[in-house]
Amino acid sequence: MNVLIVNDDGIESEGLRILAERVSKHHQVYVLAPDSNRSATSHHVVMFQDLELKKYKKNYWSTSGMPADCACIGIRSGLFDVKFDVVLSGINCGANIGTDIIFSGTCAGARQAVLNGIPGIAVSLDPIDWNKAHKEGFKYVALADFVVANLQELALLSSEKYPGTFVNINAASEDSYKGVKFANNLLKRRYNENIEILEKESGVFSHFKPSNSNEEYKGDTDYSAVREGYIAISCLYAEPVAAHVVDGISFKV
Repeated sequence: MNVLIVNDDGIESEGLRILAERVSKHHQVYVLAPDSNRSATSHHVVMFQDLELKKYKKNYWSTSGMPADCACIGIRSGLFDVKFDVVLSGINCGANIGTDIIFSGTCAGARQAVLNGIPGIAVSLDPIDWNKAHKEGFKYVALADFVVANLQELALLSSEKYPGTFVNINAASEDSYKGVKFANNLLKRRYNENIEILEKESGVFSHFKPSNSNEEYKGDTDYSAVREGYIAISCLYAEPVAAHVVDGISFKV
């Protein structure tokens, strides 16, 4: 298979390197990633300006653009001059669970692939204990090997079983897993953002200060599957889906 790998952590990230190394043992790999970290950029697409592309080595490029740009450029330009069978986005350092998906550049890379008619798979590692992970290292290999061993099946989820969806995979930073759980319910996360207003000589600025999030933990979710030692898999629509308007509401025109 011809596999395009993108991410939002940047071309130098460990998760990208390990995923590309493991996949390349069985498939033809092409990499296009941001030139630096683009986490939490959601589905930002750069318009009306040129994006710089730099070649690292054969089939490895970086761009000054965003994760969604990486997927779009890789698929629709002649940079690689191949037809891709699947796009992998990741492995992200940090979970993209439930509400995270809205903000995730990793998920945007997989979503953009589906919008361009190619199966898209987002892969994210949840360290759970960040202090431990920073001391002992982030464990990407087991999750990367799962993706490699099941790549065809994962691509089919995005293209045939659930057309118009991308696959979102999350797992803890571990050497092995109990198995796989399909997570039809997604965690609702509240981030409790703190925005500080700063007055400086050069002007007035706002500063985003992250706070501890709290989770609406109800039943079987992607969050609970990961915490229980499983690989969580969800299928998410790439196109927006409208809710039904409540009957009985009238409008003045």
